[in-house]
Order: sequence, then structure tokens, then C-alpha cells
Amino acid sequence: MTCLKPEVYGYARRFAKLGITEALVDSLRQGISSPSLVSASIALKAVAVNDDICRSIAESGGIDAILCCIDDSGEQQNNTVAKICCSLLSKLAGSDTNKNVIVEKGGMNRIIKLAARFFDDPSVLQEVMSIITVLSLRSPDRAAHAIEAGAGDLAIQAMQNFPDTDQLQKNSCLMIRNLVVRNPENRSLLLGNGIEKLIRKAKASHKSCKNAATDALRDLGVENYNS
Repeated sequence: MTCLKPEVYGYARRFAKLGITEALVDSLRQGISSPSLVSASIALKAVAVNDDICRSIAESGGIDAILCCIDDSGEQQNNTVAKICCSLLSKLAGSDTNKNVIVEKGGMNRIIKLAARFFDDPSVLQEVMSIITVLSLRSPDRAAHAIEAGAGDLAIQAMQNFPDTDQLQKNSCLMIRNLVVRNPENRSLLLGNGIEKLIRKAKASHKSCKNAATDALRDLGVENYNS
């Protein structure tokens, strides 16, 4: 979880105990047409400061509501809702319990579908990659699921299409590392599709990508990963 000042952390816990999370989840259930959806999502993300609160949001139906909003944002091409709901889902996925819930509810496939709908919007694509990075952390099964859903293709296409977008390039490298670090079969697949060249290009082009790209190359098992 994100490091917070003690007083901010305390306020968030108090708000959660007062039932604020349930009220905010109810706002999400109203769907993409609700004028309070974006503000409720931002507030819910701010309150989700620890594992217990993240799990309580899920238990209140928060993950279901977010995934429905993600589906609708893709259908209606609403990139504002898509980005904020992806960001919120990434926060909730910080809980290991929630990771499994998201995948069980088809979350991996649904966010890959969202990426396909916003293939020309790097600001949405990088948020999708952020979720996959969190979901696949230390989990060979979820990393394999991500590849099956199309995460590898997403990384390759996005890095090819948006070479100048540094945050997207960095998020691609972070995602790739988690997809391959415990999955040798994923390394072969991605290397066979030319991912090494794209990562090296990102590393050379963007200072912000240097560490993430180096780590991705190392875990892909390539030579001279640090050069």
C-alpha cells in the first residue's frame, strides 16, 4: 500500500468505520451515467489505505461495481471513467485476497477487452498495464492467465505504437517483468515476438524507464541486460 502520513491514514480508517466505503460503493452501483461516479471512485481510492479496508470494499460489492463501470466505459468510449476505475481497481488489487476475486470475476479478460477498445489511448493502456502488474505479482498462475488473456500482445503493440510515451513504456516494462519472472514459458513467447528490442529502445529513449527496463531484460534472461 502507498505510504501515508499517520493522520491521513487515521482519517481514512475512521471514515471506513463510519460506513463511508459502503456509501461510496452504492454510488458506483449507479453506473457510468451517475454524475458522482468519478468523485466517488477518487474518494474510495483515498479511503482504501490498508488490506482490511480493501477487502471490505470488495465484500460490499465494490469489485463487481468497478468491473461493470469498466465494461460500460469501454462500450461508451468514456476514457475518464475508464482511467479512474482502472486506477481504483489497481489500488484494491493490493490485497492478495482481492487479486483472486478480480481474476475469478473475469477481471483479467475484461481489462484486456477495455484495452482493445482504447487501443489508441495510451493513458488508458498504461492504467490497464498497472492492474496486470499488480495482479501478476508473485503469482505464476495469474501471470499465465494474463498471457492467455492477451497481456503480452498488449505490451508489444502498445510499445510499438507509443514509443514516445514514457509512462506507458515504463508500465509495459514493469508488467513484462512480473509476467516472466516466475514463468519461463512466458519468456520464450515474448522474446519470440520481439519484446527485447522494444524494451531496449524504451531504456535508451526514456530515463524513467531505465530501471524497469533493466529488470525486465534481466528476468527475461537475456545477455547484457544492464548495458
